[in-house]
Amino acid sequence: MKKYLVLVLLFTINSAIAQNKIVKEHYTVSGGLLGAANFTKFRIADNDNLDYNYKTGWGAGGWLNIPLSNGISLEPQLVYNSYAYYTDASTAFLKDVKATYFSVPLLLKFHVGKKFAIVAGPQFDFLSGLTDDNNNNTKSDLTSTSIAGNIGFELFPHARVVPYARYIHGFTNMDNTDNPNTVGKYYNTNIQVGLKLRLFGKHVLADSDGDGILDKDDKCPAVVGLARYQGCPIPDTDSDGINDEEDKCPTVAGLAKYQGCPIPDKDKDGINDEEDKCPDVPGLPKYAGCPIPDTDKDGVNDEEDKCPQVPGLAKYQGCPIPDTDGDGINDEEDKCPTIAGTAENGGCPAINIKAANVQFVSGSATLTSGAKNELNKLAKILNEDYKDIKMNIAGHTDNTGKPEKNQELSVQRAESVKTYLVSKGVNGDRLTATGYGQDQPIADNTTTGGKAKNRRVEFKVSQ
Repeated sequence: MKKYLVLVLLFTINSAIAQNKIVKEHYTVSGGLLGAANFTKFRIADNDNLDYNYKTGWGAGGWLNIPLSNGISLEPQLVYNSYAYYTDASTAFLKDVKATYFSVPLLLKFHVGKKFAIVAGPQFDFLSGLTDDNNNNTKSDLTSTSIAGNIGFELFPHARVVPYARYIHGFTNMDNTDNPNTVGKYYNTNIQVGLKLRLFGKHVLADSDGDGILDKDDKCPAVVGLARYQGCPIPDTDSDGINDEEDKCPTVAGLAKYQGCPIPDKDKDGINDEEDKCPDVPGLPKYAGCPIPDTDKDGVNDEEDKCPQVPGLAKYQGCPIPDTDGDGINDEEDKCPTIAGTAENGGCPAINIKAANVQFVSGSATLTSGAKNELNKLAKILNEDYKDIKMNIAGHTDNTGKPEKNQELSVQRAESVKTYLVSKGVNGDRLTATGYGQDQPIADNTTTGGKAKNRRVEFKVSQ
């Protein structure tokens, strides 16, 4: 009796202590450094005839993040910014200068999940210097203190390194010259893209039941348990009324007279042999003790097989290799899996132009008029019929002259074709140009006809 009372008392004390250690998941105050690129210009009001170009500057500083809740935090920053302003308008009060500011953004950060956050808030800018290589302006020409608004986003806002971007919209007229000839008001506009480096701060994980086992590792986060049971009380895994420390078969429901083990089960599938239709092969109760069937015999059982009647592959969940574009070439071999094509082109569509017509002025990379006509057809196909394909332009020469010069010429010719296609509206990111010199002849270089065939441009498409 005394022993029992002592155990109850110890359990009660342990529970009381554990309750004092309850921890909710949260982020601590964090901070670090940041660096960014600034894309700046003046936004002109009341003067439609004046415009500035975006110019590139930089910014560097520090930040401090103060959590207000798990979803919202306050983040003041101190940033030294370099802004560049440029215009060729003769009436502008600043034409080509660089200004530096001490900027203090006060940002509210709204966490949209763990991978994305939206930031917004005011920014206070304090002018620290102005550089004009033409000595037309001085620091006093700019307003010394200004206000702007921020809105932007961060990726992986709790990571060690955080990419971010935001738009900064100035509300203060930066023209401090009081020049009656100046027409319009000048407001700062900045797109800032950068990286934040966290130097301190951490993510504190929850221990909801205060048993010293974090929720992420605690199988019973609402109940005080033991570490050896992953935070749960002494379990009865098979729910047979016999706890696992006394159960000889703790994962299989049984009877007390068998010390927690069931009626004998030869194949150890949890279904006793009297009810098991496959007593020598482990199976499942829903299949009367037999394994999950595999109707199409492809090695993927029917419960996981998306095509249970047709043999397939495990990587496609039991279905055959797909042919997304229905061109008869499966996706694993198809270089253009979503655009119907031909086997000769590796699954990509045939481009109906005559590559042999793409010729150059002898000994140069200058396109002939006939070549331009053919490339006009190709540009139209790429811009109208096949907007999603990419193309490699391969330049080749015959063996006349030195190999080094031929290699250089083949590159120039491939680049010349690419440049022409881009000029006709084809996105340059879709094109690559490669020169192979004289190394890949398709005809005999000892004959005039063979040489002509070897001086060629080839087009290879992909997706």
